[in-house]
Amino acid sequence: MTERLWELYEQCCQVEMRSLDEFVRRLKAGEFGEFSRDDIIAFLREIEAGMVENIHTKAMEHHRYAEMEDQVSEEWHQYFDGLVELFERA
Repeated sequence: MTERLWELYEQCCQVEMRSLDEFVRRLKAGEFGEFSRDDIIAFLREIEAGMVENIHTKAMEHHRYAEMEDQVSEEWHQYFDGLVELFERA
């Protein structure tokens, strides 16, 4: 199931350049078919982990990025918490 979510994410967000927010709304609406709540939340957390890992990598590359690492990581955590909340709202 996760592989299918990755394919949809890549098409929607990377090829069509749609926002992740829009992708989550479309998932929630069932536009891409049925996915379990747990699969979608795990998928979002996987993307979040990748983003935070990228932030950490950049922070190791340059001191200017290192100064902002905690703040930017927290902003991304809040963003993904919001996406999970968006998905879970009735």
